[in-house]
Amino acid sequence: MAKCYILASISNVLQQQMQDVGLALDIMLSLKEMFGEQGHSARQETMRQIYNTKMAEGTSVKEHCLRMISNLNTLEVLGADIDGESKVDMILQSLPESFKEFKLNYNMNKKIYSLSELINELVAAEGILGTSSVDANLAEASTS
Repeated sequence: MAKCYILASISNVLQQQMQDVGLALDIMLSLKEMFGEQGHSARQETMRQIYNTKMAEGTSVKEHCLRMISNLNTLEVLGADIDGESKVDMILQSLPESFKEFKLNYNMNKKIYSLSELINELVAAEGILGTSSVDANLAEASTS
């Protein structure tokens, strides 16, 4: 049954090549040999995107986190094994200087967040940072 599903989901050319293979496992191993290298390069490209992604000041932290999580999920689909704390660390590393105090608090208090908790905390911090920068601009304008 598994062999039939596999053959039905691949191209006609591959179907003809795999028709005489006896077991579904053998088909899977053969396909992995043929296309496994593409997964490796896709994993490297996704990893590069994660390391090079930096959130720009003034953009939405929620959207940035969701983009990062999407890339992290892609990595897992491609075979990477990344623990939850490392995912959180990667996202925190990509944040701008305005989140410096948040990161300091995270490290000093040895916080442990799931990805959804991290997003909620960062959105709350963004709200605080947004109002404090508005207050600072108002105070600066009133003194000048």
